[in-house]
Amino acid sequence: MTSAARTERPRLLLLAALSLAGQACGSGPLGALRFHNHDPVTVVDDRRPIAEPEERVVRDLTEDVEALLRRPLLHALEVPEHVPAANVNALGEVPDSSWFENRIGTGELDPAALEHGPNRSDPAQARPWIVHEADRPDPAPKLIIADARGDRYLLKFDTKEAPELETGAEIVVQRLLWAAGYHVPENQIVEFERSDLVVAQDAEYGDGVLTDGQLDDVLKHAARTADGRRWRALASKLLAGKPVGGYAMAGARPGDVNDRVPHEHRRDVRGQQTFFAWLGQTDVKESNTLDTWLETAPGSGRGHLTHHLLDFGKALGSWARGGQHEHDGWAPHFDYAYASGSLLTFGLWPRPWEGVRAPRLRGVGRYEADRFDPAAYAPANPYTPFLYADRFDAFWAAKIIARFSRAHVATAVRAARYTDPRSAAYLTRTILERRRAVLAHAFGQVTPIDDVRVEQAGDGVQLCASDLLLAHELGSPYGTRYTLAALDYDGERLPWRRELTGVAGGELCASGLQLPAAHEGYTMVMITVSRGRRELPAVIVHLARRPADGTARVIGLQRR
Repeated sequence: MTSAARTERPRLLLLAALSLAGQACGSGPLGALRFHNHDPVTVVDDRRPIAEPEERVVRDLTEDVEALLRRPLLHALEVPEHVPAANVNALGEVPDSSWFENRIGTGELDPAALEHGPNRSDPAQARPWIVHEADRPDPAPKLIIADARGDRYLLKFDTKEAPELETGAEIVVQRLLWAAGYHVPENQIVEFERSDLVVAQDAEYGDGVLTDGQLDDVLKHAARTADGRRWRALASKLLAGKPVGGYAMAGARPGDVNDRVPHEHRRDVRGQQTFFAWLGQTDVKESNTLDTWLETAPGSGRGHLTHHLLDFGKALGSWARGGQHEHDGWAPHFDYAYASGSLLTFGLWPRPWEGVRAPRLRGVGRYEADRFDPAAYAPANPYTPFLYADRFDAFWAAKIIARFSRAHVATAVRAARYTDPRSAAYLTRTILERRRAVLAHAFGQVTPIDDVRVEQAGDGVQLCASDLLLAHELGSPYGTRYTLAALDYDGERLPWRRELTGVAGGELCASGLQLPAAHEGYTMVMITVSRGRRELPAVIVHLARRPADGTARVIGLQRR
């Protein structure tokens, strides 16, 4: 093997270099996987200082060809071996990093936190606004402004034909994705009068300088508030640091020692498929992500990247409103299967989106739950990480989605400031109904045993866990049975075994487990779940004693 191959192979083996889940050794009927006896990793140090990277520039045409033609065809022809997500810890969870920061998924998140989400400033409190740049309406205008404090914002408007539609979607989806753990810009709804805007002397408009009259013409294309007295816009604060382009759909950024896992094998990227299906976000592409380089100390020339998601205005069915992109959410802009089916049937084949209409509510797109199928979700263009996504990625995302309550969703919707209360009520209800569909699908594709914990009980150990399908009332406990069997480090069976039946709430507990003396008490508990005549793949819980005090702890979770 050449020296180049020796250095590249660990990179391609993903967690061989980032071994968060544990180290394989030993043998036995359960295979070779054994975990280190330490608490699962919760934070990844991927903010080590690096030099400012080159900006990635992706042209729309290049990105479309890559997404629609080259990458899907190559993926189909390669028939690649399944690669599990690599950036996970011993429990299959995603640690905090410059990509994702656990919020609602690992603790109680006050619904009131979604009133502002990541926002730390408010341009409405710092007027007037200096206009530095204006885009021609296409179909709605955009402005770059600076508030009285000097903070810069992108103002995005709705079209006059669809007021509150895209600005509302931007807010709702931004708040929910932030609560889930993604890095997003500071977004908020603002209302203003013309007197709040002052045109900078060097303001740009096309190839020339923006004038007051041109700004007036631009604003004629923007939607106003319901009373017609002011303009309504989305104010998106420009991200801190220097923009260096979106992150690639596949591979890693050259020269960034922190970017060690190919993006198509990151669970927080592959799992976006499930979050986006829930929220109807189909405008998925590299240019709707953005990496920013933040200098560690001014003038040091060293810093780190943070990876963001952007632009949610086409979500919540906005793209399909008014008959445009009627296939939105069901199929890409061009889909080989649907195109062939229509051709062979001379257009007589009814497609699944036919007959689905948007409700006649201000600011609401064609976003519904009755015919929503999470398994049928498709972004506007094929997105490479989603080609590699598996049921465990979906399960990870669904567990986070499950933690959103009605109060969380209602607060996110309220932040969008819809004029018609019926619009807010409809969106809140529909988001929750789609949430239930996502959970039923994702929890039905795996053995949904989770939230495993152990504690000393008498002279033994009690192990408890949750069956998430039953915990969220997505199935009946009747006919559900659990078998728990213990094995030692070598995979040899221990005398402890328990048989349990399903109970309401999905909580199962079994006591009396004695950890062996060898290998720091390393024990594997195989949990097998049967629903009626169907036996699900086993979940294997790995336990060991803490060296400090000898108490038992969960050190790993193995799913099949």
